[in-house]
Amino acid sequence: MVIWTREEIYLGYPPLRFVKIITIKKLRKILNMPAAGVLTIQDVKYTGHPLEIALLLNHCITCTTVKRLYIVIYSEVTKEWVLQDFELDVAIDSVVTSRFPYASISEVILWDKHRVYYSYHNFTVTGVLQTPTESGNLSRLAHGSVISTVFTDYYGNIIVKMENNIMFFFKIYTTDAVKLHLWTNNQTKSLFFLNASGKIYLIYVFDDGTIYPQDYPVRLETQSIASKTKEKCPFIIFHHNIMYISYVLDKGHYLSFWAQIVYPENAGLYITVESYGPDILKKESQVLYEIASGYCTKTITVTFYQTVDYEAVKDYFTLQNKNTGLLVVRVRPSEYTKMCPAAQKVFQVAVGCDFSKFIAVKGFDRKSCRWHDFFYIIKKSYLRDRPSKNLRVKYDWKKYGCPLRLNFKEKFHPVLQLYSDDGYIEDVDVNFIVWEIHGRDDYSFNNTMKTNYNHCFSYAIGKPGDLNQPYEIINKSNHNHLVWPMQHTGMYVFRAKILDPNYSFCNLTAIFAIEIYGTISSPNGDLVIAFLFLLMLLFFSILVLSYFHYMRIYRQYIYAPIYKTRRIKDQEK
Repeated sequence: MVIWTREEIYLGYPPLRFVKIITIKKLRKILNMPAAGVLTIQDVKYTGHPLEIALLLNHCITCTTVKRLYIVIYSEVTKEWVLQDFELDVAIDSVVTSRFPYASISEVILWDKHRVYYSYHNFTVTGVLQTPTESGNLSRLAHGSVISTVFTDYYGNIIVKMENNIMFFFKIYTTDAVKLHLWTNNQTKSLFFLNASGKIYLIYVFDDGTIYPQDYPVRLETQSIASKTKEKCPFIIFHHNIMYISYVLDKGHYLSFWAQIVYPENAGLYITVESYGPDILKKESQVLYEIASGYCTKTITVTFYQTVDYEAVKDYFTLQNKNTGLLVVRVRPSEYTKMCPAAQKVFQVAVGCDFSKFIAVKGFDRKSCRWHDFFYIIKKSYLRDRPSKNLRVKYDWKKYGCPLRLNFKEKFHPVLQLYSDDGYIEDVDVNFIVWEIHGRDDYSFNNTMKTNYNHCFSYAIGKPGDLNQPYEIINKSNHNHLVWPMQHTGMYVFRAKILDPNYSFCNLTAIFAIEIYGTISSPNGDLVIAFLFLLMLLFFSILVLSYFHYMRIYRQYIYAPIYKTRRIKDQEK
């Protein structure tokens, strides 16, 4: 968003934050414009490139009869202000409005109350839009009504709507207009609307506040007046397979399309492909040519792509930023008139992160379980930093999704899948890593560094280190699995991140959770020691009691023999 006054310009950022980027005084110094005269901002518009802003400046010396218009373009990427090769003298009281058609280079349409001005081919061809009569004064052909607005679409069609609903039509790069059939009375308020697919609607606004949209068939309207003019289209048909107005190219991807034109033999037409923006894409094209029955057919196939290698570069982010940006591409016949059904196709190519894409781990979903948040405890001995206290964690079901329940004997090999808003795209076959987001380290991997990188180390210079450590890099084919502890169960929340620098401009990550069950929990060490102590205490207590009980019995019979004897004399008696 951009807002302005006569002397200042502000750029808008969400949420409703505006930053002043220039004042007219500072702009005059940057452009080295003469200090004499009055310089003000008349109008501000975005150009055909969505990252460029065009300023329409008024300049006058005496400011009594005539003022001169200039155009300055500001790039939000380079932060540069460039004065264009454009000058237009108009009456001092004229209020001029500008509109930049959807094009790959700078083209502008301007209008005041009575006339329409054009500047084509990067401001090299400038003039007043002509009509069959009245020398371009549209008001005289519209019963004195003034221009309400100028409407443009994606295909180069331009409609001038007067306040009394009389309309004129022309195409980009044409210099004259024709009057269209009247669609409604001069009292009804109306306006044009263009939807995202390029369809044009005429919106009627009634006095009771209701609105009524109606399709406006601009092609049929121009064909209906073609019989009244001698102008003809130089080609029979121009078509292509470009379906959208915007494309996103990620790393390793390419954009390929074709366009075809059929025209009478010896007309010498061809198809031009123009691009406007940073030089970040390579282009390859191939042209096929056929002649049959007096007609020529030319088909061009164009491919845009990148060949930048981000592997092992010194400054990865600088190189990545250097090779991202937005281009505007236009495909059009070399010649056409306003009576041609299709004059051009303009689309954007954004090189960078496609924010509609994301990754997920195969086998996980958010619908196979009952959603509920809960808390669980991670023992301090299971945490990487070995804190002094156990960690209490909240399981956010909305963020983590349904956990996958695995037996402690089951290994797990995560497989990443790439999705967009339209659904599944492909399995990710490049390297990625996973880590437990809460700091757990009581898990491991079945592969080691030695099994993966033994052939890559040079033992001639020093030792390679401990190659028996777990190898934490995973991909679709290396069979590296997560291995769980045998002594305890637990909840693990992992984050996966793609490592390959040539895979995507996006920072692709995914979160998944695994719940381990089936292990026999080892007893608490303190409890075992206490139990053994009690057991030993009981044993020694019984042993001591047995000893004293035996001694008591022994003392009782030590002086009293069990068997008594009689004297011999007593027996003789």
